[in-house]
Amino acid sequence: MFEKINKERRLKNLSGAVLLTLIVLLLLLGLLYLDKGDLLRLPQTIGRIFRHLLLIVGTLFAITLVLRLTMKRFYRLFDEPEERIFYSKIYSWSLYSIGLLVILHHFGVSLGNITLFLGLIATGLAFAIREVLLSFFAWLILLRKKPFRIGDYIRIGEDEGKVLHIGTFFVLLDKTTQLPEDFTRVPNRLFLEKSIINLGKNTFHEEITFQCADFLQDKDQVLEELRAEIETLLENRENLFIYFDLRKEKLVVVVEYLTRFEERQPLRSAVIEAVYKYLGSSLFIPK
Repeated sequence: MFEKINKERRLKNLSGAVLLTLIVLLLLLGLLYLDKGDLLRLPQTIGRIFRHLLLIVGTLFAITLVLRLTMKRFYRLFDEPEERIFYSKIYSWSLYSIGLLVILHHFGVSLGNITLFLGLIATGLAFAIREVLLSFFAWLILLRKKPFRIGDYIRIGEDEGKVLHIGTFFVLLDKTTQLPEDFTRVPNRLFLEKSIINLGKNTFHEEITFQCADFLQDKDQVLEELRAEIETLLENRENLFIYFDLRKEKLVVVVEYLTRFEERQPLRSAVIEAVYKYLGSSLFIPK
C-alpha cells in the first residue's frame, strides 16, 4: 500500500517537474524570439546566457518528459517491489547523467576533462559526505542481497516493525499497523553496523524467560496446567514449548510460541499473567 502511494507521489512529482520546466522553457523561447525579431533588445551577454539556459532547461524538460511517459511501463517490467525501487532509480539517474554529459559537451568540456572533473568531485564528496555514501551503499546492499523484503517484520537494535519502504537513505518501519502515518525512519547505514532479525511476514517467534527462585516439586503437573491455560490464548498451539533451562548459571522457565505481530503485546501480557498465576510462588520477583 505504501509502495503504491510512494509510486504515485513520484509520478506526481515528475508531472510537476515537467510543467515547471515547460513554463521556463516557453519563457526563454519567448524572450529569445522577441530578441531575434528586434521586438526586444537584449544585451549580447544576456542573450548568450539565455541561450545556454535554454539548452539546460530544454535538456531537463526532455528527460523529465521521457521519465513521466515511460516510468509506469518501466515499473511493470519487474514483479518485486525491491527490484522496482532499485532499477527505477538506476533508470532515472542514467537519463540525468546523459543529460549532464550533453550540457557539459555543449560548454566545450572534453570527455577527458569530464572524467577528471567527475573524479575530483567523487573524491571530494567521499570525504565530505561519508555518512550519506554509507547510507547509499547500504541501500544498494539491502535491495540486491535482500536480508528482508517490503512487508517483513524486522528488528534492528531497539527498533522493530513492518517494513513499509526501502528508501535511498532511510527504511520506514511501522510498529502500529493501525496507524499508517505513525512510522520510524531507520538510517540505512545502521543496517551495516547492527544485526538484523527478520521476524517474517505473518508470524514470528516469541520467547519469554522467567527466573526461578525455587525448583517446583510438582513441575510436570503444573507445567501441563500452564500449557493448557496458554493454549487457550494461541491460534498456533503446535509451536508452544514450556520447559526449564539453565542460563548464565540461573534456573529459568522458558515459554516459546508463535504469534502475529499485531497481537504480540496483548498476548505477551496474557502469557506473563498465566505464568505468574501457576508459578508465581516459585519465581524470582525483583524487589
